Amino acid sequence: MKIIKSIVILFVLLTLVACPMDYDQSFRFSNNSDVDVYIYLGVANRDMGGSLFPDTAVSRLRVGTPFKQGETRTYSYSSAKENIWLDTFCLFIFDADIFNMYEWEDIRNDYKILQRYDMSFEDIKMLQRKISYPPDERMKDIKMFPPYSAP
Repeated sequence: MKIIKSIVILFVLLTLVACPMDYDQSFRFSNNSDVDVYIYLGVANRDMGGSLFPDTAVSRLRVGTPFKQGETRTYSYSSAKENIWLDTFCLFIFDADIFNMYEWEDIRNDYKILQRYDMSFEDIKMLQRKISYPPDERMKDIKMFPPYSAP
């Protein structure tokens, strides 16, 4: 009986080691600016009008998660990672006042964004899962629009 238990335990351990999974499908977003912002992960709502890189258009639907000035919070991208078939996704950052005051079509048509990061999941890991707005020195090599400029 002990041999069977040992074999089962060994099998379970080998299965766990042989199938590495990325359990941490999130990043910490810090709003280090002097304005409240909304962020939106471009692929998170692809079925509802989100874009897939290299399409950098803003979603057809008004979507975004609010972040107050100085706020840092975890943002999950697990649903995006399950549905994405490309390596790169867009993270859009909007000024909260613009987000709330303008019609969504105007925001889309005039591309009223503060920043857009075009990132891969490897970029997130390289940044140790810490993303900020405005971009800091660690993010200088990340593709973004407008391009990074040192403060």
